[in-house]
Amino acid sequence: MKVGPDKAISIQKRSIMKIYTYAIINSGSALSSLRTQGSIKGLDHAQVYSISYRDIGVVVSNFNGELQDMIKSTAVQHEEVVEKLMENFTVLPMKLTTLFSRKEDVLSMMEKYYDDFKGNLNRLHGKVEFGLKVLWDADAVKKRLASDPLQNSCQTVISGTSPGKDFIKRKFTEHIADKGFKEEADKRIREIDSFFSKFAAEKRLEKLRSTTLLLSVAYLVEKTKQDRFRQAFEHLKRNIPPELKYMFSGPWPPYNFIALNKRDKI
Repeated sequence: MKVGPDKAISIQKRSIMKIYTYAIINSGSALSSLRTQGSIKGLDHAQVYSISYRDIGVVVSNFNGELQDMIKSTAVQHEEVVEKLMENFTVLPMKLTTLFSRKEDVLSMMEKYYDDFKGNLNRLHGKVEFGLKVLWDADAVKKRLASDPLQNSCQTVISGTSPGKDFIKRKFTEHIADKGFKEEADKRIREIDSFFSKFAAEKRLEKLRSTTLLLSVAYLVEKTKQDRFRQAFEHLKRNIPPELKYMFSGPWPPYNFIALNKRDKI
């Protein structure tokens, strides 16, 4: 996610004791069961606990080190805590390295963004995120399109040769190739997306982020539909041309589906 309060401490500043934040959860109760299990440890093996505000909470641990000395391990430990919380709660992951100096600052952030947090927790309850990236050989696609008879039709439509006519032919061929490339991409994306959309509550789709990355999409899926969603992916691999390569991941906390309405978004 992408939450980090106005009063969060810069990681460059030194402080004897800080409060490190992991996620907002849909519970205002203390994490008593998790404390009893002793199954969640935060940064530097610190005990994870929750700070409650009304009927929601923020999961934190105490921290007195320097984050710039342990950024890689922080990212791993942060994600481990969030994924463990996801087993029992609806979670809104906090931005990596979000620190507070006092409990009062945490509560101030919770009060300020309570409506946003509560709305997202309600909307995302019982749902998880899956990610899909689809790669293709763009050069091979362009080469195939370049040999299409339609692309060569300009040679007969614009007969003869001259610098002006040659320029027009070249630009026409480039236009047809570009148009054909985008149409081919749209067709493939529709085919792929049709396998998943019926199982997804929401999606965040980006096409052609680069010439080789055909599709990058996040799907929000109800937990009860996870198995069917995975089965759709297996069916996709068997029925879509093999020149496409897939990167499928999840389930994850709903990182890409948290919507904050505050003008000064955190």
